[in-house]
Amino acid sequence: MSQTTTPPPMPEHEPQQPPTKSRTVLIAAAAAVGAAAIAATITAGVADGGDSEAAPAPTVTITVTTTPAPEADAAEAEEGAGAAVAADFKVGDEASNAGATVKITKVVEGDSITLAGATKKAGVGAKYVTLKTVVTNDGTSSMDLTCSLPIVNALIDDQTRRFDTIDDLYDVAGNPECNAQLQPGFKDEMQFVYRVPDDTTIALWEFSEYNLETETAPTLIDLT
Repeated sequence: MSQTTTPPPMPEHEPQQPPTKSRTVLIAAAAAVGAAAIAATITAGVADGGDSEAAPAPTVTITVTTTPAPEADAAEAEEGAGAAVAADFKVGDEASNAGATVKITKVVEGDSITLAGATKKAGVGAKYVTLKTVVTNDGTSSMDLTCSLPIVNALIDDQTRRFDTIDDLYDVAGNPECNAQLQPGFKDEMQFVYRVPDDTTIALWEFSEYNLETETAPTLIDLT
C-alpha cells in the first residue's frame, strides 16, 4: 500500500527593501545634479547677455539707514545771525539819501529824556538812545520832520534787531514843532529817540527819504 506525502508549504518572504542609506545617497546625488543644472543655466544666461527665457534673478531688498548731519553749533548760528552789515558812513559824516542829507553829531544813551517839558523815565530793563542830527533838505519840496515822518529810519543793534522811534518826536526838547516845514535848501537840528532794552549794543542807523512814487535803497551809518 503506497502513501502520497504532500510537502509542507514554503514560508512566504516579504520583498526586500533597499537600505535607507542607499536612498539617502540617491536623493543627495539628485539634489546635487539639480543644483548644478540651475547654476549652469544661470551662468549661460549671463554669458548670453541675459536670455529672456532664463529664470529670473532673485529679488534682494536692501534697507539703508541714514544718519542726519548734526545741527550747526548754536554759537555759530548766533554769530551768523549777528553778522555785521557794511555801512557807507560813520558818525560825523554827511550822509545823503534822495533829497535828504543827515549828519549825526552825537549819540547819547540814558535812562531818561525830556519830553513835553517833563522828565520821562525809560523804565525797568530799558534805556533811551538819542541820535542828535542835523537834517538838510536837498529836495524840491518842504519837509515836516516830526509829524509827517519824511525820513524813514530804524536803529539796528548788533543782533540785527530793528527799533522804531518813540511817538511824539515833536515833544522831545529841542526838536522842531509839529507841522514846522523845513523848506528846500535849509537845515535844522533833529533828535531821533529810541527806547531799547538796557543791554542793547547799537550798531547802525538806517534812513531813507520817504517817497510814494519811488522806493529808495536805505543809507547806513555806522554807530560803533
